[in-house]
Amino acid sequence: MPDYRAYIVGPDGRFMDFKPIDAVDDAEALRAAHALLDGHDIELWHLARKVGVIHAPAKE
Repeated sequence: MPDYRAYIVGPDGRFMDFKPIDAVDDAEALRAAHALLDGHDIELWHLARKVGVIHAPAKE
């Protein structure tokens, strides 16, 4: 399985934490990372390749 990491991005733009994700491809990893949303943006990486960014819904 590819080695994906979902990095939780703090309000200052720095990584606060990460969660490893086991997935067979980018699409599966993005779905898994989307499930981790908790009010902070998430950057999904596969090794040194940035797969994408998932933005947390804006707070009103």
